[in-house]
Amino acid sequence: MTITTLSIIAIILAAVSAAGCFIPRFPSVAAGWLALLCMHFAGQPFCSGKVLLFWGIASAIVLMTGVLQPKALTALRQGHAYVAAGALVGALLGLLVRNITATIILGSVIGAFLGCVAYMRTPRGLKLHVASSEFIQYLCAKGLPAVVSCSMSAIVLAMVL
Repeated sequence: MTITTLSIIAIILAAVSAAGCFIPRFPSVAAGWLALLCMHFAGQPFCSGKVLLFWGIASAIVLMTGVLQPKALTALRQGHAYVAAGALVGALLGLLVRNITATIILGSVIGAFLGCVAYMRTPRGLKLHVASSEFIQYLCAKGLPAVVSCSMSAIVLAMVL
C-alpha cells in the first residue's frame, strides 16, 4: 500500500489529537475527526460517510458537553494526564487485541476508567468514591474527550497499518 500525502496528514492529525488529550483546553476531537476525514479522501474503504457521521456526532457531543459542564471542572488539570494516558493505552491495547472499532473503543473506555481510579488513589487525588455522582461527573468531564480522541487516533493508525 502506498502512503499518500493525505495519509501522512491524517497520521499527523491523529498524533495531534492523541497528544491534545493531555491538554484540558485543547479540542482534540476536532483534530481526530479531521484525521478521519483525510483518510476518507485518501480512499480508505472503511472510512465511509456513515463512519464520519458517527464520529462527527460523537465529537459534537464532546464539544457540547464541554460547554455545558462547570468551568471549574473542565479547566481542572488534576488527574487529567492519568485519564488521558489510560484512554490512549487502552485504545492501543484494544487495537492490538483485535483490529475492530469496538475493541478500540472498549479498551479506551476501560483505560480511562482505570486511569481515573488510579488518580483517585494517589496522595494528591480527589478521593471520590467510585459509585458517587462526583466521580461519574469527573470521569465524564475528563474521560469522554479522551476516549473519543484516542479512539479516532487508533482507528486512523489501524487504517494506515
